[in-house]
Amino acid sequence: MLFPILISVLCSFLLSAVMIPLIIKFCRAYSLYDSVNARKIHSGNIPRLGGIAIVVSFILVACILFIKSDTLSAINVFPLLLSGSLIFVFGILDDIFELRAIYKLMVQLLASAIVVCNGFYFKQFFGIVPPCWFSKAVTFFWIVGIINAYNLIDGLDGLCGTLVVTSLITFGMMLYGEYNEGAVICFLIAASVCGFLVWNLPLPSAKIFMGDNGSQFLGFMVSTIPLYSAATKIEFSKPLLLLLIVAFPMLDMIASIWRRLRDHRPIMSPDRFHLHHKLLNVGFSKRQVLCVILAIQLEICASAFISTLIEKKSSIALLGISYSFMLAFFTVIHYANRAVLRKIRLENEMRNSGKVPKL
Repeated sequence: MLFPILISVLCSFLLSAVMIPLIIKFCRAYSLYDSVNARKIHSGNIPRLGGIAIVVSFILVACILFIKSDTLSAINVFPLLLSGSLIFVFGILDDIFELRAIYKLMVQLLASAIVVCNGFYFKQFFGIVPPCWFSKAVTFFWIVGIINAYNLIDGLDGLCGTLVVTSLITFGMMLYGEYNEGAVICFLIAASVCGFLVWNLPLPSAKIFMGDNGSQFLGFMVSTIPLYSAATKIEFSKPLLLLLIVAFPMLDMIASIWRRLRDHRPIMSPDRFHLHHKLLNVGFSKRQVLCVILAIQLEICASAFISTLIEKKSSIALLGISYSFMLAFFTVIHYANRAVLRKIRLENEMRNSGKVPKL
């Protein structure tokens, strides 16, 4: 079984990487470029449909693998493929026609309903089994929130892709042996994203972006695959474990919502105060920002995986310490960015008043 999976992973990577140049030509022919707004840090015309290569390569390879495999059941992944495809198709429409937020929300809720009704929801919270309606309601908020969290954090070359790859590989390692179908999906999507990253990393700049079709699809998959009822090994600490692995996009989204509510602005309005913007303001380059976030993401993914190998109390302690580190990191960067902005504002005020700042 392992050899076919490895071959499929390689095919998923190669197919995605080969498709990207074709998509770039298509986007240029029809002027399908990523819009420039207050959240984006790029300039110029960058194609925005890279998610097509990720999803199409994954779907094709996954279908072939599941059809030919005698040990993998397509029934266990059909809800994921159906709902994920729904998110993907409407993501493409959103990239082309810029749909209203209410339409995107309706599609996200429909996709969430498909998977929740097929066993993808939180069953317990640290040993406490709540009423089924409560678990499913929490899961709806979880899925929709994580979809939009990954969509929001997709503002720096390679950032969303690297976060997704590390998360999915970690989930795949956790699920392998209990929910092999989910583990295989994790590995195949991660390989497809790696093929996309060949063209999306800041070397020196991205040649293509994944667009909403890619970021929403990936956010949906990251939020739902570990929820399947067969994944009993991680069931006890699953809420905290998932919160840790998606901490970067989730905390960034929460900070964004709070910031916009505080400033009396629409929740979906763009700005330049996301985590990667703050790191850039502090003095990091785009590559350095990506390396810093990736290094921390690898550390928290390692902590999450180790937590599944140790006893419950130690597991909760490790996850709690790791999450506290993430909160501290966001807090430090927030105040460091605020100090830089205050310094710049003071220098501008003194320059406009004709005073020379002291060295």
